[in-house]
Formats: sequence, structure tokens, C-alpha cells
Amino acid sequence: MKDIYRKNKHSGQPMAIKNMESLELSDALNYLWLDRLITSLYIVLSVSLVVISLVLSLGSVI
Repeated sequence: MKDIYRKNKHSGQPMAIKNMESLELSDALNYLWLDRLITSLYIVLSVSLVVISLVLSLGSVI
């Protein structure tokens, strides 16, 4: 069988190159979800600690 692609040489370039603006936007979006996750965890932990401390302090008074 003849190899019709034997003369093709690898150029080292990717087949598609993204715009720099789209790369910067996707990087920004990747950090945004991480910021939202950290903020949500902070809020949940803070509220949980406040509720637990209120229950413990009110429970000891009663």
C-alpha cells in the first residue's frame, strides 16, 4: 500500500490558535468560579459557627 502522506512534514504549529483576548477571558473566568467557591465556603462556615455558638450559649442558659 502506498503512503500518500509520506511527503507531509510536521510544522510544529498547532492546527488552531486561539485569540489572546479569548485566552485572557477564559483565564479570568477560571479564577472567577474559584473566587465564588471560596466566598460561598466562607459564608457557609461563618453562618454555621454563629448558629453553633448561639445554640451552645442559649442551651447553657436554659
